Order: sequence, then structure tokens, then C-alpha cells
Amino acid sequence: MSTAVSTAASGATRTAAVDGSPTLSTAGTTRERDEALAADPRILTGLTRRHKERTASPRMVAAVLLAWLVTTLVIALVPDSDSFVVHGQTVVTVLTAGTTVALAVVWLIARRPAGPRRLAASRWLAHWSSWWIAVAVVVLAWDLATAKAGWGRPPYFPPPGQLITEAWSDRVLLGSSVVHSAGLLALGLLIGGATGLATGMWMGWSRRVGYWLSPIVKYIGPVPTLAWIPIVFIAFPNTFWAAVFLVALTVWFPMTVLTNAGIRSVPKEYFDVCQTLGASPRFLVLKVSLPAALPNIFTGIFMALPTAFVALTIAETLGVNAGLGWYINWKKGWSAYPAMYAAIAVMVIFCGTLLTVELAIRNRVLAWQKDLTRW
Repeated sequence: MSTAVSTAASGATRTAAVDGSPTLSTAGTTRERDEALAADPRILTGLTRRHKERTASPRMVAAVLLAWLVTTLVIALVPDSDSFVVHGQTVVTVLTAGTTVALAVVWLIARRPAGPRRLAASRWLAHWSSWWIAVAVVVLAWDLATAKAGWGRPPYFPPPGQLITEAWSDRVLLGSSVVHSAGLLALGLLIGGATGLATGMWMGWSRRVGYWLSPIVKYIGPVPTLAWIPIVFIAFPNTFWAAVFLVALTVWFPMTVLTNAGIRSVPKEYFDVCQTLGASPRFLVLKVSLPAALPNIFTGIFMALPTAFVALTIAETLGVNAGLGWYINWKKGWSAYPAMYAAIAVMVIFCGTLLTVELAIRNRVLAWQKDLTRW
């Protein structure tokens, strides 16, 4: 770094000596500075480390494959407990062995000559290797504590294989419950999201509308979902539309608040420039306000999804005769805890998948904000 500074200073001095003025030669100084920086090995090392493509480490991949191979061998070879009948060990063995083979195939693809497919596989392994090891450890510890040692006994602490067998044996009813919950959630998200978006834009654009609607949003929106249940199940003709209303109401509040905040945070200079160029009010709303408020709108969707899941589960548990919430409550009433745990696992996967899709869409639409806000 001292070489770079001295070189740049000497270049500036030579420039000033020519005409006697204190003006520096920007081009010459910049070129000499870049040459000096490129010759510094410490700077080169730092840049290489900063911009190095993150690919899978052979040692990390070997640890992943070893973890899943050990899990498979322990489940298959270590004798099960004789204190109770253990179900589903063959299924778990097949799944863990299949996972090991699948990860090995991905690694073989990643080791091939350079190409987009190899690079994508290598990036994927590099990013998720630690998680794959953690999942293998959890599965192994779970099976050892239940199926092998017998510390956790059914039905309260079933082995992992029993959850899979229960879910497969009841796959028709469980699948219909997933479809019903997905339809109810989609309707609630659509109605509540559209209403919240329109309300938030209206409040943010018009001070008069904001004056009248702001107290309603502040006092009605934070009311818990459980408080509305006695009213909605009387006011609506059937439990399905009552549940849709509960989901829509929980989605409407965060969407309204964050959309309103996004519209109000748009700089006034944007509107002044567009109006100077002859923009219409419709153009200002659709082409200026709405795109500028997109970060807040996506944040509102992100905040609305978990609350929608809560409202969905509550509605299905208390009144709807179908769906994952109803299925969990029904199995709990019959003390069928393995099936109940399996439905909870399906709900976790279902909710996590929706959040992942929402974040992927957000990152694609707001690609320009990637380095500003990290999710």
C-alpha cells in the first residue's frame, strides 16, 4: 500500500510541476494507482478470496456422504428394541440409502468438467452440506432413542419410520386435507391480499381516505383471530367461507399497513418530475407509486403468510370439517399420535414451501435490491 501511495503522489507532483498549478492529472494518477494495486500480492489475495466462486469442498461432501451412510447402516444393522413393536424401519432404511445415493450422484455431476450444470450442482452442495449433515444426525439420534434404545415409546414418541408408514397408509385422507387447506389458504390470501393492497394504496394516495380508514385499520387489524370466531361462524352461511374470511382478515392488516407505508415513503420529487412531463394520476399510481412500494408490499406478503397459516389452522380446528387443522385435531381425539405428527410434518413442509416460493419471487422481482436487503 505504501508503494501505491508513493507512486500516486509522485505522479501528482509531476503533473503539478508542468504548469505550476495544483491541478492533478486524474487519468495518470488513476492508472498508476491501479498498476500499483495490481502489483500488491496482499490486495490480489484479498480480491481472489472475495470473488472466488463458492463450490463444494471434497472434504465436506465426504462428510455428508459418510453421515448418511452411517445413518443407513445403523438403522439397518443395529437390532431394534424388543420392548414394543417397531414399524417402518425398512422404509427409513430405503429412504436414507436413497438419499445417500442421490447426494453421491449430485457430487459426481459437480465433479465433471466445467459447465452450468456442474457449477449449479457444486454451488448447491456447498450451500446445503451443513444442513444435510444436521438432518442425518437428527434422523440417527431419533431412531436410536426410539427404535433402538426404546427410550421413547409409541404412541407419544414414535420412531421416524412409523410416521412415514402412518402417513402412507392414510395418504388419501391426508392428501385431500392438503388440497382443502391449499384451496382455503389460496382464497384467503387472494381476497385479503387484493383488499389490503387496494386499501393501502388508497390510504397512501389520498389523505382524506387515510383520515377515515386509519383508525379502522389500527383498531380492527390487531384483534386476534380467536376473537372473531364467535361472530364469523354466525354471520357466514357455512364454515368454509367463515374460515376464508378469517384468513383474509389476517392477511389484510399487514398488507394494508405496509402498502400504505410504501406509498407514503415514495419521494415527492418523483411525482413532481412526472407531473412536469404531463403524467396522469393513473400513471402516477401504477407506474410510480406501486413500483416504488414493491419492497414494502413483498414484506407485507412475507408477514401475512405466517399469520394466515395460524388463522387457517385455528379455523380448521374449530369449525371446518376438512383440512390439515381438522385432520390433526381429529387424530389427536383418537390418540393417533403418529398420524398427527405426520400431518404436522406435512404442514411444516407445506408452509415452508410457500414461504420459499414467495421469497424466490421477491428476489426475482426485486433483483436490484439484492445487495441492499438480504433475506
